Amino acid sequence: MKSSLPWLSWRLLFSRKTMFGGSAPLALLGLVLGVAALVASMAVMSGFENTLKTAMAEVSGHAQVVKRSRFPDDWKELEERIRKAEPTLVNTSRFVFIEAVLANKGQISGVLIQGVDTQRVNEVLNFKRRVLSGTDDLNVASDVPLALVGKNLAKKMNLNVGDTFRVVVPVADSVDPSKFQRRVGAFKVQGILDLGKHDWNERFILSDLKATQDLADIGDRYSGLLLKFQDVDHARDAAFNLSAVLGSPYWVRDWRDANENLFEAINVERPGIFFVVLVITIVAAFNVSATLFVNVVRRFKDIAILKTVGLSQKDIMKIFVCQGLFMGLVGIVLGFALGVGIAYLFEFMQGRLSLISGEVYRLENIELQIRFVDGVAICVATLVICLIATIAPARRGAKLEPVEGLRSE
Repeated sequence: MKSSLPWLSWRLLFSRKTMFGGSAPLALLGLVLGVAALVASMAVMSGFENTLKTAMAEVSGHAQVVKRSRFPDDWKELEERIRKAEPTLVNTSRFVFIEAVLANKGQISGVLIQGVDTQRVNEVLNFKRRVLSGTDDLNVASDVPLALVGKNLAKKMNLNVGDTFRVVVPVADSVDPSKFQRRVGAFKVQGILDLGKHDWNERFILSDLKATQDLADIGDRYSGLLLKFQDVDHARDAAFNLSAVLGSPYWVRDWRDANENLFEAINVERPGIFFVVLVITIVAAFNVSATLFVNVVRRFKDIAILKTVGLSQKDIMKIFVCQGLFMGLVGIVLGFALGVGIAYLFEFMQGRLSLISGEVYRLENIELQIRFVDGVAICVATLVICLIATIAPARRGAKLEPVEGLRSE
């Protein structure tokens, strides 16, 4: 008899009389909406963090070693020192940053040009999956240096693949450093990229290292090395280690450093949002409790008969506890389905309706992610809340005397 208690709970809870009458449908709907809200909100938070992390790692490398001095040095020697300190290093690529003004068709815009070693950059960075039009290959023979341009900059300056544009770079006078000379260079658009971050899409240009050095008239000098490790999550520990090994002549930062405040905000806000949205589930639990109380009243005769045939108070309590847990499980399954649907709908609509403001959130699109740990936390929290909500009605039903139940009929 006791082995059939879960079956009895299921039959009593999901009978036509219970599910299509009273507050049971509303209680279940509240649970479904609460779980769906939790799933969707956690997917957005985790997706924001993962999208920002991926953009930083793919566009700026797992870590950067930046030279503090402007004197030329042997970059191969520096790479060897890094490799000895961090055996998990996959590869490196030299880079240089210069600020310039882009002019095209009567429009001007401030830009940031990053010159990279085109022979190595694809082993460190990943632009291939970010190409919207054109190609990311900068090694194609051309009489004009090739460049990759952020999508917003290309749209603002009316640039298309194959167009040639000019940039102006201020260079300090070799005789009088307080004066600047103007150097003008031309580039040809080889590809248009979605770089992930709003500010990069607004002003980022990627080109060949040699062409950028010639434009800035800096000879063979470079800003530093872009690094890629076997594991992106190892980059922070590697950066601390390299800072100690390389010393003060170099500044080492990992992919997280540039947006440390955003990542910290996510870590702080994620549990806060979880518990705020969990309130919906807690409110729904009151409906679950009320539904079970009503079920106890409606099932006086059934409870009396069950006690008459030998079920104890503990068995009756188990029946109603199982009912609460069954309702929680159904709410979790339906809530997850609805939450995943809402998440995918949001991901589908965000690019078409501009739901995410890049100027505010740094990102223009979020690749939503439902983490396993978030799913477990949602399931456990929902079941615990439903379990607590069943205690009072379960005790009320267990204390019912058989004579009282039969008399009520």
